[in-house]
Amino acid sequence: MEFRVLEQIAWLNAHGHQAWLATPKGGESFKRASAQGLPLIDVDFDRPWRLDTIRRMRSLIRELKIEVADAHVTRDAKVLMLCRDLVAVIRSRHITQRLKPGILRSLQWRWGADGVIAVAECIAKSMIADGLAAPERTWVVGEWADESFFADVDEDARSQQRKNWDCQENEIVVATVSMLRPDKGLEHTVASLAPLLDANLPVKLLVVGGVTEEGMGYSDLLKQKADRLGVARYVVFAGYSENVARTLMAADMVAVPSIANEAQSRVVPQAFAAGKPVVATRVGGLPELVQEGKTGLLVPPGDPLSLARAIEKLATDPDLAKRLTENAKALAMADLRMDRQMEATLSIYSKALERGRGRPYLPLRRP
Repeated sequence: MEFRVLEQIAWLNAHGHQAWLATPKGGESFKRASAQGLPLIDVDFDRPWRLDTIRRMRSLIRELKIEVADAHVTRDAKVLMLCRDLVAVIRSRHITQRLKPGILRSLQWRWGADGVIAVAECIAKSMIADGLAAPERTWVVGEWADESFFADVDEDARSQQRKNWDCQENEIVVATVSMLRPDKGLEHTVASLAPLLDANLPVKLLVVGGVTEEGMGYSDLLKQKADRLGVARYVVFAGYSENVARTLMAADMVAVPSIANEAQSRVVPQAFAAGKPVVATRVGGLPELVQEGKTGLLVPPGDPLSLARAIEKLATDPDLAKRLTENAKALAMADLRMDRQMEATLSIYSKALERGRGRPYLPLRRP
């Protein structure tokens, strides 16, 4: 979620709009945004009902003449509920975990926002079914790939990337790109290496992604599992990548082994754009993009053997891999470019602003 939000803010400012990230100073989001030179507002949302938090947000909205606020987590949405006479509010939902319906939650989502953006169709459907979002005010804006992923492959850069991680030219490099957390199911990709190596397939796993404080134990678990299965020498923990497009150059295919909470996954459109075949699990919104036998291969979650079979199929059937890759690239070029998705987002912001001005209750005050 964090990376998507930062990309949104960067895009908006680069395309003639004024956009800020409101987040507590000292947090990871603040640090990343600051490093990128993005406009920042220091607001501590940890206690959203505090009067000083609400006053600060209302003051900032007036001072900066903010017209639309896009709330990505519950705490900031609670504050913005009490600013709706000043600003149109959008709520964005990024994960597939269902919210328990209730009167207060329904009020927060249906009354507290002028619209909902879901990052996957399955999220929108569940929220509407649970009565938390009105169908006419719920939109889907899925994941995207920025233009760097669509660039032609630089063979010299690809060769160098593989050398960086000691990947031999004959090795089939399978990449995963995600935070290292249990719901990402990375242990199943590690486990899939054993049957592949037993079949004499020269495979190497490139695990790309940072470790959060909460995920430290999980990172250790992955390494222990690789040791226990005797595949540690075939696993490279590459860490966080500032340039995923360049990192993906080293890969021959991408695996998305999530077991829970996954929407469409940022790496799927990125892999499509980069021309990398994808194996993903039938979880959340992944099948919305990874269509079995058309744009990729799908396997059950938590099933290393099925994952291994899919990887082997792509590695040993170049015609299949080529067809899937071409279909996926065409989909990415037509529907998954960042500019297209952000234009859709802007259209939703405009609709939210129009609705805010015409509300029968608490209409926006004219500037």
